[in-house]
Amino acid sequence: MLEFCVKQNVFLYAMIAAGIAGVWCLFWNNRFYTRAIRDLGRLKEPKSKWTRSVLETCQRKAHPFSNAGAFMRSQIAQGRSAGMAVPTLLRGSQNMILTVLALSILSLWAIYRYRYGEAELMRYLGTGTALAGGLVFFRLCLDFGGKEEILLNGWTDYLENEFAATKQSAVLETVQQTEWQPVQAETMAQAGTGAAKAKPQTAGSESAKERNELFADPEKEARISKVREGIRQTAVAESRFAGMLTPEEEKLMREIISEYV
Repeated sequence: MLEFCVKQNVFLYAMIAAGIAGVWCLFWNNRFYTRAIRDLGRLKEPKSKWTRSVLETCQRKAHPFSNAGAFMRSQIAQGRSAGMAVPTLLRGSQNMILTVLALSILSLWAIYRYRYGEAELMRYLGTGTALAGGLVFFRLCLDFGGKEEILLNGWTDYLENEFAATKQSAVLETVQQTEWQPVQAETMAQAGTGAAKAKPQTAGSESAKERNELFADPEKEARISKVREGIRQTAVAESRFAGMLTPEEEKLMREIISEYV
């Protein structure tokens, strides 16, 4: 079986396939971090689905955050790219490196056992070394640890400062509105009661004002005095009416006459 795999270059093709799979994992992993870091400068209008999901989760959670770093690590672990989780892609590239190394060792042992030529040995050794070394080199250059640190620092700063201040302002505004509503309702009720009380007083003041204006008019005052004198003379002329008009009754009669006039 091993001899057949060496003759048909099965190990060689398997190493190449593992290298391609490793590059694919590195590409999509790097794409996720790149887009997430770009969104740090446009958190009000993010373009990646992951950033929008994190912002929605922040809105639903209790604030302020007690440990923003731990929260963001959990969110990064839930991030997806090309339909796969980010940690899975990172482990995938690592597994492909180990796969290439394992296939290289196995193919070299098969070549040595079945005594193939030195050219065949160098071909498998060179291919395995190049693929494994290339994957390690690309992974180091992409620096996923550094990108994750940038993402954590950016989000931690946003959650503990800008986002917390915005959320606190919104909560204070809501509390003030809640407290103001009963006060406003009570003020309106008091205003309505005051208006109801002021209405009869206004009517009474208007009647008093009309009486004052009536007595202030000399012509009307003369007419009232003439009618009053006529009533008084009648009361004096007839004995049965004599002494009927007391000063209080005179005042009442004067008011009745003024109302009539």
